[in-house]
Amino acid sequence: MDMIELDKHDDDAVFEVGSESISKTELKRRLKEEMDSVRISVVAQRDEWVRHRASTGVEERWRRANALYHGEENSDTLFVDTLKNGPQSREQKRAMANRSRVVINIVRPKTDQAIARMCEILLPTDDKNWGIKMTPVAESVSRMLGDMRQTVHGATTPAGVQGQPTGMTADAEAQKFVADARKKAERMELAIDDQLTECKYNAEQRCVITDGVKLGTGILLGPFPAKQTSKTWAAATPGSPAELKLNKKTVPASIHADPWDVWFDPACGKDHQNGAGFWHKRMVTRKQIRALDGVLGFDQDALRGVLETQPSRISTAEGRVRKTYAIKEQAYEMWTYHGEVEPDQMRMMTQNTGDPLSVDFAVVMMINDRIVGAMKSWIADKSLPVDVWCWRQADDSPYGYGLPNELEHQQRVVNSAWRQVMDNARFAVGSQIVFLDGVVPTDGSREITPGKLWSASPDKIDDARKAMAAIDIPSHLGELLQIAEKAMEYADMETSMPQIIGGEQGSAPETVGGMVMLNNNAQAVLRLRVKLYDDDITNPHISRYYDWNMANNPDNEIKGDMEVDARGSTALLEKDIQNQATLNLAAVTSNPRYAAYLDPKEELKVVLKAFKIQPETIMATDDQIKKNLSAPPPQDPRLAAAEMAMQAKQLDIKDRAEQRRVDVAQDAAMRQEKAADRDYNQRREQGEFVIAQTHEQNLRDMKMLSISSDERKTAAQIEADAGIAHLEIDNKRELFNAEAALRVNTGQGI
Repeated sequence: MDMIELDKHDDDAVFEVGSESISKTELKRRLKEEMDSVRISVVAQRDEWVRHRASTGVEERWRRANALYHGEENSDTLFVDTLKNGPQSREQKRAMANRSRVVINIVRPKTDQAIARMCEILLPTDDKNWGIKMTPVAESVSRMLGDMRQTVHGATTPAGVQGQPTGMTADAEAQKFVADARKKAERMELAIDDQLTECKYNAEQRCVITDGVKLGTGILLGPFPAKQTSKTWAAATPGSPAELKLNKKTVPASIHADPWDVWFDPACGKDHQNGAGFWHKRMVTRKQIRALDGVLGFDQDALRGVLETQPSRISTAEGRVRKTYAIKEQAYEMWTYHGEVEPDQMRMMTQNTGDPLSVDFAVVMMINDRIVGAMKSWIADKSLPVDVWCWRQADDSPYGYGLPNELEHQQRVVNSAWRQVMDNARFAVGSQIVFLDGVVPTDGSREITPGKLWSASPDKIDDARKAMAAIDIPSHLGELLQIAEKAMEYADMETSMPQIIGGEQGSAPETVGGMVMLNNNAQAVLRLRVKLYDDDITNPHISRYYDWNMANNPDNEIKGDMEVDARGSTALLEKDIQNQATLNLAAVTSNPRYAAYLDPKEELKVVLKAFKIQPETIMATDDQIKKNLSAPPPQDPRLAAAEMAMQAKQLDIKDRAEQRRVDVAQDAAMRQEKAADRDYNQRREQGEFVIAQTHEQNLRDMKMLSISSDERKTAAQIEADAGIAHLEIDNKRELFNAEAALRVNTGQGI
């Protein structure tokens, strides 16, 4: 009987425990003592695991890795030097204060480069790094393939009477079994993919990869039951206002866990699944604690008692001693244990009244060292719902080594060489000035300035040019840089992360085949770590999702005998090679000999993915495909091509005949036009000839008339001129006669 059942009885009730009768108060006191003993046992186990990890050096390794990644000074080195050589003197501290402390961080770019490459390979944007496929066909089913005999219901009776015929051949039944199994696997994969999408599985994986590369340990928790809330607006009755309804259901989810907040059983060795369980710490606020009220497995009185106290923390000091201290922040440490629990302890923490031996794997929640909840584990095979991936595995611990740990020594070499370069440059830039005794500056300062006056004692210095000398410190830049470059080369070698993975070609051949081969070789170690990720994270994690759906999913259409296909190592380089081969796949699949062994739909999906196209965006739905397949079969492409060629030839002949007809008509029209032009030209020329002839005749007639007129005019003119001449002669004669008469009469005149 537990505390909850005990509260149902009256205070004066008496209970029989063994051979004695005790009161309710005494029974509650004993139960409380037993509960306290359980709590003390659980707390002691947690504290022991926390102290053990702190004593193994894992946490110091994480601190160094974090400091190397951020390029911070490693204080552990100074602490160790102090222990070995004693505290530094004042002169040593002054000398160290003047030394260069610059850092060239080679850890962060290589770490980010490794994280990016791992995420690119494991989390492709157009595919998943996992899949669900049916298990290899059972031997009984494989024997049925190709068997064309009819099958019957049931087995043959002792009397030799067979069952009823099924109407199907053994091969048809086997093919149906395989098709149903493949369909169920597709539905199971779709269901798991939807659950992982809801909990942002890829984002959580990126955090796991980041922790795995930086700290050496990446941890993924799940699946664990989570509450999923969806909102719908619906009207209670037609025409009434819509009301908000919150639909809640329990779904599986996964989260990334900080390695600092997860502790495994110290006895587990390098495989955490060999341990009794693990502890996980997370911070919860008072609001989150109140939200646990009413959740299955949590004790309301314990939650109320936690809220009445101040938050506290536990830590391990340098002496590996567990300390508890109070804080002012209103955030509590919630410790969750998942693993084996003794049956009697589980009976004390829960209301389980069944067989104690049936409950040996449970989940226990504690806040402020108070057990606030306990429940049976939801994992069917009693494995730990946590997966761990290490960049480089340790031999005796589930916590591995990160990339910064591999680069620690070369990072120190690079820093030392570069700091010496800076110190050497500081001394080599300016000369060292040496003064002879007797040289005194006139202003009292030894600082070298332009135009400064110096006085020299003549009894000590006979030549002013010998008064002072400048001595140059040699620069060793080349030798020091060679040290840094060699350290960078060794860093590539030690981490197996050459620069070509980061995009630098270097001295790599420029041919396509040479680059593919070189890139393939450069990523060999990286692909090995990807395969380890498949083995350590993807395969076990997705397998637990498969178990969850087999046990809790109400859809029976997705349940069957299946297995997880982790394919992270083939998601990038191998996928590109497959894509190149896929584009040449038609030469094989078009062969009729292989048509019976290929699925055209799956072939099309593969080809579309090779072209970086999601098949769902352009492919028809299953119903549309069935409709298309029920339509009359399409014509043979070769025959259709021949018919199209013939039709094109006929159209070409018709076009040519039409062109010839048009050409003949155009020629006839041109000839007719030319004949009309010739006739017109002839008539025009004839008319112009008549006009010209008439014009010439008119000119001749006019000329003749002119000549005749001129002749007539000449004869008359001659006659007129003769008459005028006669008149003038007669006039002169009469004038002479008159003057002669006048002279005769008058005596004057001629």
